[in-house]
Amino acid sequence: MSGLLHTFDKGPLTFSANVNISGGSLVEPDGTTGRIKPATLRTVLCIGVAMGDAAAPTYAPADSVDDWGNSIANMNPFPPNETAVAFQGVMKLKVAAATATVPFGALVVCAAAGEVQLHSQGTAATFDMIIGRCVEPGGIVAGARGKINLSLAGA
Repeated sequence: MSGLLHTFDKGPLTFSANVNISGGSLVEPDGTTGRIKPATLRTVLCIGVAMGDAAAPTYAPADSVDDWGNSIANMNPFPPNETAVAFQGVMKLKVAAATATVPFGALVVCAAAGEVQLHSQGTAATFDMIIGRCVEPGGIVAGARGKINLSLAGA
């Protein structure tokens, strides 16, 4: 009888970043490099939320600081080039500043730069774009962080 090696059971998965990513941002595959980037507006490719900062792998030997202003010692950028990505659970995500308030219980989709927005905002939002539901009592105002229950398709 053949067997199957268990690749993943619980918890986040780790991915390499193609561009700078801030922890708490929704991410999606880059598409060309096998790395991740901040999720784009109403994407259907969102794979989860970055659990920490990740730096782009573009440091030249002459660089002395990373894009966050941290000193680079021995060519090891801080933050690292990889970050864990969670695809389930309740996360404090940021509502895009130029969007409407997200009411308690409302469905959300990706906004630009790895943030979220109300599902019904915009004419092109479809159900395959939904990444979760607001579970913050009182809702989340534009530009603020609040609790979103991630429910990514296939997770």
